[in-house]
Amino acid sequence: MTPQSNEAAQYSTQPQNPEPIVQPDFQPQTQSNLSQVKDRSYFLGDSSSLSYIVELICTPRGGVSEPVKVHYPIPASIVDRAVAPSRPQIEPLRLQDALTLPSKDIMDRLIYIFFDTVHPPWPVVDKRLFLQSYKAGQASTLLLHAMFVVTYIFCEEDLIKDAGFSDRVAARKHHYLRAKTLYDVDHETDRDLLAASLHLLGFWWNGPDDQKDAWFWLGCATSYAQSLGLHRSTVTSRLSPEKRALRKRIWWSIYTRDRHTAACLGKPCRIRDEDCDIELPTEADLYYDDVTDDPLIPPQNEHQTAFFLEMRKAAEILGDIVIGEFSPRRIASERYEVANLKRRLEEWEVQLPKCMQIAPLDETRGSAFWATQLHMAYQNYFILLFRPKAIHDLSPAQVEGDIMARRAADTITRMTEDLIAVGTLRYVQMHIIPAVFGALSIHTLVICRKDPIRRQLAGNKSRQCILALSELAKSWPIGLWIMKFFVNLFRRLTGQGSAVSAGSIVDVTSRIARANEDNASQEARSQNLAEALNGFNQQASFFNGDGSMMEQPGDMLYSDQFGFDSFWAEDTIDVDLLLQHGLCPLLPTNFGPAPPGSLGL
Repeated sequence: MTPQSNEAAQYSTQPQNPEPIVQPDFQPQTQSNLSQVKDRSYFLGDSSSLSYIVELICTPRGGVSEPVKVHYPIPASIVDRAVAPSRPQIEPLRLQDALTLPSKDIMDRLIYIFFDTVHPPWPVVDKRLFLQSYKAGQASTLLLHAMFVVTYIFCEEDLIKDAGFSDRVAARKHHYLRAKTLYDVDHETDRDLLAASLHLLGFWWNGPDDQKDAWFWLGCATSYAQSLGLHRSTVTSRLSPEKRALRKRIWWSIYTRDRHTAACLGKPCRIRDEDCDIELPTEADLYYDDVTDDPLIPPQNEHQTAFFLEMRKAAEILGDIVIGEFSPRRIASERYEVANLKRRLEEWEVQLPKCMQIAPLDETRGSAFWATQLHMAYQNYFILLFRPKAIHDLSPAQVEGDIMARRAADTITRMTEDLIAVGTLRYVQMHIIPAVFGALSIHTLVICRKDPIRRQLAGNKSRQCILALSELAKSWPIGLWIMKFFVNLFRRLTGQGSAVSAGSIVDVTSRIARANEDNASQEARSQNLAEALNGFNQQASFFNGDGSMMEQPGDMLYSDQFGFDSFWAEDTIDVDLLLQHGLCPLLPTNFGPAPPGSLGL
């Protein structure tokens, strides 16, 4: 059956069926409920690039980024609007609807894309067993829905249309709701398939206010895997070699995602290395289930195997960077010292196999494509390790680290440009988004400094990064959120898009404001920013002359926007308010349409 079947039509997430089932008796919120809503805040941990930007950039220059503010209250004006029950309450799916799958032709196409693009870096499925069960009509429905949630990120637009969906977001949500329903009723009994499905649901992200987001599902996958003992050695177990290999693949996939997600969102690593003694994955673990003679599943390539193994090694170092640099009660240990972490990163790069070394990109998405993604992660780790904690007046040691961070940001930007040039950026893995975001944060810091040449160069590089985020946003919703934040930030820095002068765009009550900074120095500094970024909106190929974004090719879903014009109404900018204007466009509340031609930016 197709997603357009009459049976499931009332639950469809597609625009063609805009009337969801609404709970009949909506009760007004009590005073305690209202108080709870007004106490809501967003948490942004120390390692998050967004937190770094807010604390170091969105303030009068001269402060430092530590200690970092991590809780950002939602402004009252936004909370008041969010209290109104403007979004209908959708009833849960029936089990019968959750068991509905697409036509075989659509599933065949999705399955091929999954094993070609998603499976290589996250080999959580036994390909041989899956193929046998799928051809027998007995494949796990939960696993299929979870696979399709991720696959629709990478598939072409024509497949989305052929499947009966209006856009990528509707397709993903269709399968997410069905996977969630099957998980909630404990439909899947195979432990390995359930662990694999939870890992894949960890790529779900619907918005910054979503309760069951990537962090939630990754936590479910981690807890369930630990309950199965996947983190412990299987040397003395009676498991078959194939079962041991699969469980290692599942565990180390979850482990790598745990490190990436913790660093990206500023959350603590859930998995502690000292709790684990599971054996490291080997090449043999990735080939035992290889399929070489079936058109539905492409064969395993050497560079795909190397990518998974090397990302696992790098993730171990990343976890120590997150703990050593950003834990509020970090342990004094040589393991977490900057010099030691730097040495480990450099040693990791030196030992990379030839297929994972940097090479010219082409359109084939071969070894150079996967190697580029690996090295972008590597460069982002250097940014996390060495990004400056102040804009000016750096110590000699900080100057050296600043150079390394800027060099890493430049490398990421060049790699991003190469991916755009050959048309393969839209196929990259999710960790590329925080890498580009990290590079953009460093470019923004350089713009805030006094060197006019470097400011100009950093402005050019920033435009390249935002162009990349605009492309990534077509597939990854979180990329759109980050891009929105930066466009609004740069408009505030330059004073463009409002009647506010360049000298009044910063609220001097911000947390790390320099106490003795007078208005004249603020105005001069803001004017320098305006000059350095002049042309950011005007010259970028994806901006109109008035600073609004041009229409981009391909379908992009933009959420309803909140009070866009009112964003420019005040004479000053508060850091918290700026942050929320980057977040609130994706809040699950209808705030009205965006201004024509602005795309909500």
